[in-house]
Amino acid sequence: MAKITLNGQTFESGSDPRKPFLEVLREEFGLRGTKYGCGEGECGACTVVVDGETVCACLTLTGSLAGKEVTTVEGLANDPVGVALFNSFARHGAVQCGFCTPGFVMSAWQLLAKQENPDTDAIRDAVGGNLCRCTGYVRIVDAIRECGLGAANSPVVARIGEGGASDYVAQAYWRPASLEELFHDLGSFSDNSRMIAGGTDLMVQNEHRLNELELIDISGLSELRGISQSDGSITIGALTSWAEIGRSKLIERWAPLLGLASHEVGGIQIQNRGTIGGNIANASPAADGLPGLYVYDAMVELASSSGQRSLPIADFMVGPGRTSLAAGEVITAVRIPKVEMPGTPLVFFEKVGPRKAQTITKASLAFHGWMEEGRIVAPRIALGAVAPTVLRAREAERMLAKDITVAGVAMAAAQLSGIISPIDDIRSTAEYRSKLITGLLRRGFASHAGIH
Repeated sequence: MAKITLNGQTFESGSDPRKPFLEVLREEFGLRGTKYGCGEGECGACTVVVDGETVCACLTLTGSLAGKEVTTVEGLANDPVGVALFNSFARHGAVQCGFCTPGFVMSAWQLLAKQENPDTDAIRDAVGGNLCRCTGYVRIVDAIRECGLGAANSPVVARIGEGGASDYVAQAYWRPASLEELFHDLGSFSDNSRMIAGGTDLMVQNEHRLNELELIDISGLSELRGISQSDGSITIGALTSWAEIGRSKLIERWAPLLGLASHEVGGIQIQNRGTIGGNIANASPAADGLPGLYVYDAMVELASSSGQRSLPIADFMVGPGRTSLAAGEVITAVRIPKVEMPGTPLVFFEKVGPRKAQTITKASLAFHGWMEEGRIVAPRIALGAVAPTVLRAREAERMLAKDITVAGVAMAAAQLSGIISPIDDIRSTAEYRSKLITGLLRRGFASHAGIH
């Protein structure tokens, strides 16, 4: 049973630990203020706060919350800032149908717990993972801003509602406490078992029916979290979240493309749960984090009960959804060599999707180089979503390693269309992707180097 502190009280959930926590909230605990919207981490209607971070309850395994503190919208009933938010939303006309309101309130409440008087940009970032289809965002932002000078948060306490009984008996769920424990007992699981970390992709892929899978939840392996450095490289633990990557000074210094990509990985709720290891293991050519890893010649660190090994990221990826991960292996970290060249860094990550933000890419391009006296030094380019795996554009890199000109950028951009093999799918056509990828390089240089 998962022991969870929920709105200030500790409970033991009798539900299947593989269930989405949203279902447990509504069915077992009778807390129905948290809503089910898209089921994909895009709408934010199911937002709750776990250990001080907003997450999507529909994409969070109940078992992964063992020992965690969870706050739902019901928990704000006696909280000064929570009450102020409720009243401000009503006063500003920021509520219409009300379906999205609990999620917005939770995102706003967590923001105000960290910043007493956030500006408009901070508010928009905080609620960037929440969608409203009827009220309009100006009123919502105004309502949150008005509460910025309100009272400090106080401990939340809320009684649970009237829930149904759980008929859960058997379980095929395991949450090891250490790598040693994982490798010791891994052999007792079937070949069909799946490892899960943040779960933001796996739960969507399986339409939330994880109770049909044998799951190994590695989210509790603290040794796989964090960002560190040595003399020659930085190491990012496989369970490091995209939110942590986006805040890291080491990433900003040595791998800024990953910092840029981190802000493209869904809304803040997804960034708080999604991990870099999961992004790698899913092996999607459209993954936001992979082009940066290719640019930096990252090494994927692997471990099993029989030892450790490292693979270059390009060798680790085999095809869409396919990697070189062997049976019994787990991704433990990704290692990025420190590279420094003379000149001023020129870094950009260009992405186009069906909408402006929080979207799966149609095509993406990552670039890192240095500008020195009108020349580009050591340019590196990687392309996403235009081939079965991410591609390094090495010929275009060689073409750019000279004095920078409009014609030179155009020639390098034109070369990109000759190395890609895009497909037609639900998001785009191969023809459009071919035209798009050349434009992304030109757009990057126009926006970040003034070359147009």
